[in-house]
Amino acid sequence: MSTTTATQPLAGRTGVGALGLTMVVAGVVGGVSAVIVILWPEQVSDRHYSYPFSAAWYAGAQVFFAAQHLGLVAGLVGLIGLAWSRSSRTTRTGLVLTTAGLVGLTACELFAITAADALVDTARANAVDNSYGIPMTAMGVGMVMAGSGLARRPVLTGAGRWGLPALGVYLFVVMFPAVFGPMVAGRIAIGIWMLMFAGLGLSMTRSGREVRP
Repeated sequence: MSTTTATQPLAGRTGVGALGLTMVVAGVVGGVSAVIVILWPEQVSDRHYSYPFSAAWYAGAQVFFAAQHLGLVAGLVGLIGLAWSRSSRTTRTGLVLTTAGLVGLTACELFAITAADALVDTARANAVDNSYGIPMTAMGVGMVMAGSGLARRPVLTGAGRWGLPALGVYLFVVMFPAVFGPMVAGRIAIGIWMLMFAGLGLSMTRSGREVRP
């Protein structure tokens, strides 16, 4: 076996494992962040869109959430690399749609800063709320499309193969109603969703060690 042939699969295992670990860390950070938001002392009344943060703290939090989402994007890029050659066109399309949706969701977190000093149910607040709809829908559809294919292919090991479709179903069944309801319910739903991402990343790290040329 040549040095080049031996190095390529090792590089593949290392890359997938690192990106999977990035998703694990980002998911855990997202879960912990949800708890912090719930416990954060009220700096403004719940009539403010930034609740419970002041406008300045809200802007900082949104930048932090956007950065945290980039860790999830990195994990999805690793999943695309892991699954691409062993997946159907529908699965690959779903993976790309999921990643594009998450990139859009990251942009929405930054766009939300424009409503930092707005009141609830004002034009700016409603514009931010409405902006989340398309990327979240794209993610959910992509996760179900890709996940149904990954569940039938030897890409992720064990229960991990059900991680992506579970994320998509959870998004439609739990996340959508929760995030447009009371703040605490929304943050609990988001926290659980983030931990589900961490589980998917953990499965990637295990599957990455089993990549073969």
